[in-house]
Amino acid sequence: MAEHEDWTAGDDAQLRRAMATLRRDVEAVPLPDVRFVRARGRARRRHRFLGLTAAAAAAVVVAGTVGYAAWGPSSTRTPLTPASSARTATTTPPSTTTTTTTPADTLDQPGALPLVGEWASSLGLTGSVLLTPVKGFGPVECLQSEPGTKVQQEEVTRTPEMQGGQVRFRIGAGQDATTAADGVASDIAGCRLAPGYKVTPASSGTGQRVYSYTAGDAGSGWWAVVAGKHDVVVLQVNQNDRPKSGFTLTQVQELVSTAQKRLARYGTGTKGTASTTSSPTFTGPKAVDQQMTVVGPSPVPSWKLFVAASQWKSSALTGGAATTAGPGAMEGSTAVASCETDQQQAGVGGRVGVVSVRVGTSSTGYIGRQRVQLDESSGPDAQQAYVDARLAEAKALFGKGCSTGNGTVRSTAGPTAGTWRLDTVSTDGTPTLLEWVGVTAQRTSGAVSTVVITKASDPAQGFAELDRLLNLARQK
Repeated sequence: MAEHEDWTAGDDAQLRRAMATLRRDVEAVPLPDVRFVRARGRARRRHRFLGLTAAAAAAVVVAGTVGYAAWGPSSTRTPLTPASSARTATTTPPSTTTTTTTPADTLDQPGALPLVGEWASSLGLTGSVLLTPVKGFGPVECLQSEPGTKVQQEEVTRTPEMQGGQVRFRIGAGQDATTAADGVASDIAGCRLAPGYKVTPASSGTGQRVYSYTAGDAGSGWWAVVAGKHDVVVLQVNQNDRPKSGFTLTQVQELVSTAQKRLARYGTGTKGTASTTSSPTFTGPKAVDQQMTVVGPSPVPSWKLFVAASQWKSSALTGGAATTAGPGAMEGSTAVASCETDQQQAGVGGRVGVVSVRVGTSSTGYIGRQRVQLDESSGPDAQQAYVDARLAEAKALFGKGCSTGNGTVRSTAGPTAGTWRLDTVSTDGTPTLLEWVGVTAQRTSGAVSTVVITKASDPAQGFAELDRLLNLARQK
């Protein structure tokens, strides 16, 4: 073993000089204020919650900028015109005049998502606002599954108080964007990212939902879900250090309105010249009214909320045979699909009614059922909470299947959010029973429909037929 050299006086002096230098450096930098440390900790915790901004650190800064010019000769700051969502930073020299750009003025600039100037105008943001494309895309927190193919994702920041994001999903051919948006909204409504994270319905309308949230020390903000023709957009506004958001519902609704207009004009399947109106559009057949017998505990919902029995007719579902509403529900029960029970349904408030549809007049001719559940609370928030709860229940119930006294019910998710095929497999050799089940919110506030197909001429088209009927139910 080699012997260590003796420690010399020169070594000692060198170490003392190094320690003295370190001491001077430490003393020259004061400890940060405790309020700063706490705020930074809250912001870091909030960053862990943000799926829309998860991949932004690797993004190219800056996609778009809204800012103020430097101090001018007159010692007054002059706001610049909001820039478009470009891929590179833009700068504008100081000006002596102020130009205000409104969302109406910017709609001619292409883009399926709101531009940076539209974010600033809607939310009343001043100073430097950055719009950054997220490279490689990142997950969206609160979503248990994505409703389609992610085609666009951007982060919006106004340092230091606001972070937000927007993501656009393209829905597959033959699928319905509104149904997909219902599934996204259900995920957000039931989201619990961490203890103290609470989501509250704020408003709803055709093709859009808005939610507020609070997250304790991690801040507060807003979620919004917007459906286009073939797209679903998720918007998020976050304020990391505010227990209650400083942005108002009116401001968020203005941003949502802009998103709807942009999807109508520049979304998937449009020609870039579509009308900018936010009026809903529906693909496929239009719903008609047909008076039918609705069964259930009195008072039942109006028959006008149900898909006309005659519109169940199709070559894939009935082989072209006519369909009518038959008497009664399944043994008088309001449970319409496997895994549901009368006891479970008894715990659901509001009005409930069922219409059963059949081919011919035989008791063996039934091909499906529709149940409408309706909350008639006076407040729209309560009605929206009721609908969200029904959608969440359906996902929890039908999404995992169940056991029966004579076998199991296997669940297979459909290509459209909120749809499933339930296969009841019995142990006694009874043929497997197939059911296609779909749940959707309706146009009528507080109304939600469950559509069940129990027999199809072409089982391969079961999900397609279910989407068709859900689209009709959604219009009611």
